[in-house]
Amino acid sequence: MSFGENLRFLRTESGMTQEQFAEKLEVTRQSVSKWESDNGFPELEKILQISRMFGCDLDTLLQGSVCEKKRTDTEGYDRHMNRRTRMISVGVTLCILGVAGAAMLDALVSTRFDLAGLALFALVIPGVLILVLSGIWHGQYQQEHPHIEPFYTPEVLAAARRRFPIFIVCGTGLLLSALLVWIAADYLFGELADGAGLALVAIGVGLLVYGALDHAKYQVEESYNQAVIEEEKAQSDPRDILAGRLCGIIMMAATIIFLLYLFLGNGNGRSDVGRVAAAVYATGGLLCGIVSVWLKRHEP
Repeated sequence: MSFGENLRFLRTESGMTQEQFAEKLEVTRQSVSKWESDNGFPELEKILQISRMFGCDLDTLLQGSVCEKKRTDTEGYDRHMNRRTRMISVGVTLCILGVAGAAMLDALVSTRFDLAGLALFALVIPGVLILVLSGIWHGQYQQEHPHIEPFYTPEVLAAARRRFPIFIVCGTGLLLSALLVWIAADYLFGELADGAGLALVAIGVGLLVYGALDHAKYQVEESYNQAVIEEEKAQSDPRDILAGRLCGIIMMAATIIFLLYLFLGNGNGRSDVGRVAAAVYATGGLLCGIVSVWLKRHEP
């Protein structure tokens, strides 16, 4: 596609007339008409302004095909975000299921924590690796595609809005079921209550995470583009950098405390592995939130 064809495509896609576009560039409508018919060429300053206005790189605008690039970008965005949603949901679910499995084995098997620890690491390690890989791939994608034009049709957006409450209701229902399991532990589940409840929590949280990420995927401007801008700001803000480091230290400390409890501090009787894990990591998350808020309110 020529520059004029690319310009016409971008203008019509944005819903602007030649008059409206000319007004934004502070040129005449006749100039825009000449550019789009390839009978004239704008000044470099105007080309840069057009590039910024439509979020299009200069190479594509001047020599490539904007239409083809947009089709490739939109297909790639949808595919990437679907993969990210699945990976994060599975990673979070595996991490919680690891604790659930450890709690169940600890209640059933009397050989201290060998099998419980094996179940924990067999699920938590893959879960963490999946989450790390998802974060790396998403960061790379953001660097390669710092801006995505919203492209989902009203019909697709409406279907996503109808689908979102289903995930929320199902996930919340499983979390409430876990509470019932823990409340009725002495009557129905006995020592398996911790593990069974955590298994329900794992699936419920997985559904909630999946629903939230799937819903956010369709908010291209608010969720993706704004997140890229905020990420760029965070990289230059020393408070955000410090908050990230402190939160990493807090969560590593929480993991060390939990592992010490799991292997050294639980005696030979029935364990409360699930509840201890929930308490330790919930406390770690709360401390991370407090640190982040405090740093936002105070200059380092």
